[in-house]
Formats: sequence, structure tokens, C-alpha cells
Amino acid sequence: MSPQRSSPRRVFNERFRLAQLLAGLAVCATSVVLAYWLRTLAPAALLAPIRHDLWLYVRAVPAVAALWIVAFYSLGLYETRRYASPFAEMTAVFRAVTLSVLLVAAASFLSHTDYSRAMLFLFWGCALVLSLIAHALLREYAQAVRARGEAQARTLVIGCGDLGRLVAQRIRSYDLLGYELVGFVWAFEACESVAGYPVIGRIDELARLVAEYDVDEVLVARPDIDLNQLMTAVEQCEGYPVEFHLVAGPLQVLTEQAEVSGLADLPIIELPLARFPAWQCFVKRALDIIVSLVALVLLLPAWLVIVWLVRRETGAVAIFRQRRVGYHGAEFTMYKFRTMLPSAEPYAEAPTGPEDERITRTGRWLRKYSLDELPQLLNVLKGDMSLVGPRPEMSFIVAKYEPWQRRRLDVKPGLTGLWQILGRKDLPLLENIQYDFYYIRNWSIWLDLTIILKTAPVVLLGRGAY
Repeated sequence: MSPQRSSPRRVFNERFRLAQLLAGLAVCATSVVLAYWLRTLAPAALLAPIRHDLWLYVRAVPAVAALWIVAFYSLGLYETRRYASPFAEMTAVFRAVTLSVLLVAAASFLSHTDYSRAMLFLFWGCALVLSLIAHALLREYAQAVRARGEAQARTLVIGCGDLGRLVAQRIRSYDLLGYELVGFVWAFEACESVAGYPVIGRIDELARLVAEYDVDEVLVARPDIDLNQLMTAVEQCEGYPVEFHLVAGPLQVLTEQAEVSGLADLPIIELPLARFPAWQCFVKRALDIIVSLVALVLLLPAWLVIVWLVRRETGAVAIFRQRRVGYHGAEFTMYKFRTMLPSAEPYAEAPTGPEDERITRTGRWLRKYSLDELPQLLNVLKGDMSLVGPRPEMSFIVAKYEPWQRRRLDVKPGLTGLWQILGRKDLPLLENIQYDFYYIRNWSIWLDLTIILKTAPVVLLGRGAY
């Protein structure tokens, strides 16, 4: 069966995204005109008469609409937010409208056009109100379509325990969720049926079952499922347009900070498909080149001092070279400042603490503040690495990866990443890979910028490095 099939759910989702886009553009244009009308009604005692006619603002609508689309797309407002609560959706709309207004204000400043500040504020208010109304209407429409069974998702549930039964009950009771439950998949114990639905196979057969039963969505209702088992199943289904969601049980709602929305009153955690839009890849590479060039120039004095210190203490070449595994498994030469004695084995196990006798006095200081990694800016400039990405590993470590763990090779390794801001060397390898998996499936330019901004204080405090 072709993995490029279309299903009623996916056809509806595409149409719904188009409706969201068109509704957003209509809201944007209407808000400009409405804001101008409200501005002309302002009493002279409160605001001076507006100096420009409506045509000046109408001409700006295409540029405003483009910035509007960027803001709403970057914050995920053009996705089908089936599991978002009304409050969560309202918050997302507020953020997207505010971001679009900030982008418009920045564009206005750069264009040296003297637009009315009151107009900008009125545009924000009108756009927010109209956007909330539009999204509420679209949400009601989507729920009505699902309740009629016109956009159902053919669904498998992993887990035959109590949580799996609870999921089946919710699906049977709430038509507006839009599920057609095909059956269950067992992970630990075999059984014949759950809550009246058949058990059709094992988790290690999931890819075959997804293709055979034309599945749109998989709900993982087994909190204690083995991580390797689950991630291997996810990786094997990458060729099919199937969505994965983790279902949290009632006990987890009581013990964790989870928002009660999603599958009736059961919180849902999405495992999104890994997407790499071409325009974002272009922006990422441009950001890599610009930042690495600027950093290399600004840090040249520090570079020269470090080279002198390393050579004086070790008598060896200051730049240490080591082969690492990068994008799509290709090996490359990674550069670092030398922090260990020249006699140290270059591919031996990395130090597990600052007291390691192989580390030099200068090396301890360099490693604590990650200054030993500055030469990797050359790797970023060459294109072997990116500013943000998974940690580059040596080949003997990559050789031990499970199949799903090799997904971290789908992106370029990074100078910094989630592993840097969440624990650095204190994190075990498995947790590093889990963070990398999250990064790949949630990657965006905004996530990269967030990681870059959060890296600076972590490095300056020397936390988790040795």
C-alpha cells in the first residue's frame, strides 16, 4: 500500500488549514480598515486628526498579511489543534496576533513610514477580537464535521490495560473527537479484545498494521512502555503519514503539571512528524554563516590568547582534531582547543569529572566555560555542523545506536543544543538522545533562537561542564 494515501481525516485537515489561512487573511485586511474607521472616530480632544488617508494603509495590507502568515505559522496556528482546550487556543491566538503586530511595528520602523501609533494599537485590538471569533467558529465547525463522522481518523491504540480501556470508552462516548477505533496493539501481554474492540497484533508489527488497516493515528495508552520499543515502532512508521500521541492517565494528571484537554479529560502529548521546510533550512544555514563569521572576528583576540596558553603548557598544537559522525552518518573532522595532555588517547572515553588526570590546568578552565569548543565555529562555517543541533558523537558510539536513535543523524550536529542547556555533561547518553529526538521532531527557527539565547547563561556559569 502506498504511504502517500489520502484519508477523509487528512483531506479535511488540508481543507481546514486552507480555511484557517483564508480566514486569517480576511481578518487581517478587515482589521486594517476597521482600525482606520475607529481612528477617524476618535475625538479631537483625545487624539489629533489622522494625517493619512485610508489608501496608505490599504497599500500596506499585502506586507502586513505576509507578516501575519509568518507569525501564525511559526506559532502553529495553521495546524489542526484537535487537542487544544479553548483557553489554550485563545492564548495561542493572543500570542500570534501580538507577534504579528510587533513584526508590523518593526517593518514600519525600517521602512521609515510614519504610520499612526494609535492605528497600530487599534489594529491589534480589532485583529485579536476578530481572530478569536474566527477561530471559535472554525473550531465549532470542525467538531461538527467530526461528530457527523465525515472526517474520522482510523486509529490504533497501543496498550491493553486499564488506560487502554479508558481510551476506548472515551472514543465510544465522544463522537466529536472523530475517531474510528480499528483495534488494539499489545506491548506486554497478549489478549483477544479490549472493551469490545479486537486486538490485532503486537507492537513490533506496528508498521505492517498501519499499512494494512490504513491507520491515520496511533494512541499510546501504556505509560510504562519501554522507550526503545516505542521509539523503534515510531521510527519504523516514518514512511507513513501516521500521527503518534501519548495518552496520560488520570493518576498522571494528579501528579504532573498537565493540561486537562485532549481525549475527553485525558491529556494528550503529540509526537509530531519531523518536518524540515526548505525556507527554514535556508534561514538556518544563513544564520549559521552570519553568526559564525561574526563570532570568529569578535573572538579572535581570545582565540590568540588561548592558543598561546595551550602551547605554553603542552608544547603541542593548540587545535585538536577528531573524527566525528555528522549529517546522514558522514564523518567529518571536528576542531577543538586541546584540553588534555598530548599523550592522552584521542578516542578514549571522555572525562567523567574535572579531576581526570589527563586534563591540563588550562584545559580545566577551557572545558568549564566551553571555550575549548570555539574552533567548532569553523565547522559551522564549513557546513559540517550547525549552531544548534545534536551533540556530534564518535563512530564507536554511533555504532551502538538502536535504529530509532540513528534519527539524530537526520540533522547536522550542533555547537549547542538542548543537551547543552538542560544538563551538558551531567546527562547520560540515553537522555541526550531523547532530547535530540525531541529537537528533531519539533525543530523550528524559533526553537534554535531560544536555545542560543539560553546557552549563554549556562556557559557563563560553567554549569555541568568538566
